Amino acid sequence: MDTPTPGSDNEKTRVLYGVKYFDSETNAIIESQLDDLYFFTTFVGAHNITIEKGDSIFYLSKDETTAYIKCGPASITSSHIATIIRGYMPEEKSSTITKKTSLPYVNGCSTKQIFPPERPGDPTLQLLDIPPYSAEQAHHIHSTVRVVYVLSGTGRSVVGMGKNCVTEKLYRGKSIILQKMCPHHFETDGEHLIVLPLHVFSSSGALENNHPMFHGTHLTG
Repeated sequence: MDTPTPGSDNEKTRVLYGVKYFDSETNAIIESQLDDLYFFTTFVGAHNITIEKGDSIFYLSKDETTAYIKCGPASITSSHIATIIRGYMPEEKSSTITKKTSLPYVNGCSTKQIFPPERPGDPTLQLLDIPPYSAEQAHHIHSTVRVVYVLSGTGRSVVGMGKNCVTEKLYRGKSIILQKMCPHHFETDGEHLIVLPLHVFSSSGALENNHPMFHGTHLTG
């Protein structure tokens, strides 16, 4: 990890805007901030984790080919990254993450919904493919936390505003915590960068009268 010197301008900028990076050898536990609307706990690295009743956890298989949602009470072993979201109790799910993306995104990027949100506001796990010599967006912010895992490839994370930006190298196994309202973007050079962003909150999802079953129904009488 490109760890900046404590007290350096780079480190001050990261703290100011709210970003943390962890390499694949790091073991860390990160909790949501006191001013977050949604409580989460992220485990980076190898951990034996207990999930309490009423909570759920998003995590990867050891070979990084399958993603899971599991609800408490339960215990799991995580080898890479896992996030508990308090008070979210969906059905337990698994999904392969080996297939290519299927939805277009900006700047030539594409995405796949690993776990789409069931309703607006629900967490969602996405797979994002940023092609060579591209960026996944212009510089932007999110209203809630993003927990990101680099599945493959290399690239850069740029955080800050104007001349006060710092750049971090991204590579397989790296984890990123982007706090809400953190201005950032990811960019690439000569290869694809594949990342798994977990949105602690999503701004879209199915509604009572806006979902495939509803719109696929046509009355005959």
